[in-house]
Amino acid sequence: MKKTSFVIAIIGILLVTASISNAQLKVQTGVWNADKNISNYMLASGGDMVRTLSLNITFPKPFNSKPEVSFSITRYDGDANINTRYDLKVVSVHKAGFMLEVKTWGGSKINLIGGTWMALGE
Repeated sequence: MKKTSFVIAIIGILLVTASISNAQLKVQTGVWNADKNISNYMLASGGDMVRTLSLNITFPKPFNSKPEVSFSITRYDGDANINTRYDLKVVSVHKAGFMLEVKTWGGSKINLIGGTWMALGE
């Protein structure tokens, strides 16, 4: 009896492990850009106040569950006579996309900023 229960438990663990390992991870990638062509673009206005821009990015195909998202900066154009200050972060992620927040302060002027993103999920 104990041996049978043990064998059934082992088979159950193997089945669960197999179903988890068969989950298909999907990768989606894209580019993001922010410049003066966006309405209410204030990152190039200078001044000491904090200026923030939120970019809503939609995945080409929605995921089945909330994915992990990473991003990079590959393009930047700012005023060479002023210190460069910026902070970027992903503020929310959902199955269909995410929001990227770009922030600058202290007189920095960002004329253009852009990059790439990658999402990994099921």
